[in-house]
This record gives sequence, C-alpha cells and structure tokens, in this order.
Amino acid sequence: MAKDFKVIGYYAEWNGFLPEKLDFSILTHLVYAFVIPDTDGHLRPFRDPELVRKLVQTAHDNKRTISLAVGGWSYQDIPLEATFVQATDSPAKIETLGNEIINACLEYGFDGIDMDWEHPRMKDGTFKQYEALILYLSERLHQKGKVLTSAVLSGVTWDGEVYEDSASHTDAVLAAVDWLHVMTYDGGEGIRHSTYDFAVNCMNYWLNTRGLPGEKVMMGVPFYSYVPPMAYDEILKRDPEAYTKDMIVADGKEFHYNGLDTMTRKVRYALAHCGGVMIWEVTEDTDRKEYSLLQAIGRQL
Repeated sequence: MAKDFKVIGYYAEWNGFLPEKLDFSILTHLVYAFVIPDTDGHLRPFRDPELVRKLVQTAHDNKRTISLAVGGWSYQDIPLEATFVQATDSPAKIETLGNEIINACLEYGFDGIDMDWEHPRMKDGTFKQYEALILYLSERLHQKGKVLTSAVLSGVTWDGEVYEDSASHTDAVLAAVDWLHVMTYDGGEGIRHSTYDFAVNCMNYWLNTRGLPGEKVMMGVPFYSYVPPMAYDEILKRDPEAYTKDMIVADGKEFHYNGLDTMTRKVRYALAHCGGVMIWEVTEDTDRKEYSLLQAIGRQL
C-alpha cells in the first residue's frame, strides 16, 4: 500500500451487509453511517446497537480505524439540514449536541467523528453555527486522541463554478479538522454525476483555491449511479459488461457511474495529489473481485 494513502469506506448500516465481508486488506478506514441528531441537540438511538459494536470490533480486529458519521442528507426521507440548524441555534444546544456526539464516540469505541451536515450556508449565517460545533468537537475530541473529519461539498459545479456555500467550511473549520471527505459525486444528473474531469476540478478548488495540503483532502468516489440511483453490484447484474464502461441503459433509462477504468484514473490522480480516496459506499460493490471497484483501487496501491 502507498505510504499513508487512505482508503476510506462509508458503511451504510441499512443495507444489511455483514461486517465480516469487508476487505480490510485494502480499506484503511471505515465510517459508520449514520447516527442522527434531533432538533433539540440530542442523538437518536442507533437502530441496531449490536451491529454497531460488531462493526467497531471487526475494524479493530483488523487493526483499522473506524469513525462515526453524524447526519447525512436525510432521515426517513426528510432532509436533515433544518434539523442541524435547529440543533445548533444556541450555544447551549451546540454544547449539548457536541457532548452527545463525543459520548457516542466513546461509548461505542469509535476512533473519531465524521460530521456530515449537508450543508451549512453562507447567506442565512448557519455557517457560524457549524463552525462553532466543529471547533467545540475538535478541541474535545483531540484531547481524547480521537480524529475529526468532515464530509464537504464538491466545491464546484459540473461547469466549474464555485459553490457559494463551499465557503461555509471556513478557514477555521479547515484548520480544526484532521481531513475532509470531499463529495466529488452527484454533480448533476446523467453524465454530470461523477466524471474524472469533475473530480479534478473539485480537487483543484480544495487544494489550490482553498490552499489545503494534499494529505487533508480525500477524493470522494461513487460505488453507484446517479440519477437514477443504482448500486454498482446491481448495475453489473443488469449488464455483465458494465465494468468496462461508465454508463448502461436499463429499463429505458441511462445509468451513469464509474467503471474500472475511470476509477483507476481517479485513484492515480489521488495518489499524486491527495491524501486518499473516500468511498460512498462500500456495501454497493460487487463481491466478484475481477470486477470490484474496491479491488481496482487496491491494484493501484
């Protein structure tokens, strides 16, 4: 494996994927998705606490680190942005939410926290609430030897225009986290989803426009199509040759994704410029090694 290069896989608990099936010969880090906040600054209980404990133990048995992701895009099909805003609308609630996150990290034995607020905004000032939460978490988690990461906007649109809300991840936030998980996917429908050029443009924003060192920037790579969404494993079932390309037609619709060649190109770029790759998400891969996206990543290391 390339020295210090991270291969970070999100694990979606709702997909019923057994922890023992994870390939830790390639994965260096795992992120459990998700624990969900409520509007009062508390965390909802885990759906399956025993699965959480088993996943943490499996990662540690394989000498790998595992973080707890907080939030995500939605909960029960309702976007979580408004929940985060209400959960952090006072210093007292920021402290409450921060403490609940830290306590969950410690109770279940996670090695760190990944904040996934999608996403704080500039015009309404919620970036200030986000920054306050990140700074609160950073100080206390680092005191306990835990890491703090953040899932962030791609940075630019498919057309290369900078997202205004990328600035909501302020310089103070960038300094406080250990690294970023850049969501260089879902750039739009169809071909705009996650091309190589789109990924490079996103990296250029965080590395050059924002001036982050490469080791703090993880390039996000998708194991699914968008839009419509379909797991890579299912895509291969629809078209056995899907691994050779980035688009299939099924049910009269186009499904755009990353095949083996595009994934390989992205990893080579990341090896030269970034600290690693971040996968959304590992349970969507195929278990056929010759066609596996994770194995394609591993072959470059």
